[in-house]
Amino acid sequence: MAGSLTGWRVGAQRLALAVCCCAIILTACSASGQVRKQPEATGVVIGGMSIRNELAYPVTDVMIDVPATGAFVGCGNILPHSECSTGFESVDYLANAMKVSWKEYGAPHETDEFVVKVPEGLDRGKPAWLEVVIFAKGQAGAKLTQ
Repeated sequence: MAGSLTGWRVGAQRLALAVCCCAIILTACSASGQVRKQPEATGVVIGGMSIRNELAYPVTDVMIDVPATGAFVGCGNILPHSECSTGFESVDYLANAMKVSWKEYGAPHETDEFVVKVPEGLDRGKPAWLEVVIFAKGQAGAKLTQ
């Protein structure tokens, strides 16, 4: 009986040592020498967004995705010449790249990643809205408005 307890202790010690080694290796592997630069605040806050469909037919599965943050928002169906919009508690606009995806007659479309520039003359003391527009077959863009 005493031999089996000793064997158990040695096994537990080896397991603990292996776990510690794995933790050290994983920490070392996950710590790259690069520091990811955080985007700087633009001085603009966003208080809502709208997605407008200027096409003569409905679009579906519309998604706005910000890969750098994992943030996304979407609308299931937007009828012709109409929009989907929502307001929310104001958030700082950090000018991260975004992309827009949607379907027209079931065919998927998406933009490349792009950054929405802050327009000159925007009143930084008032919340802005992100306005995404699907304006032609397979084409979309966005701008900040007040």
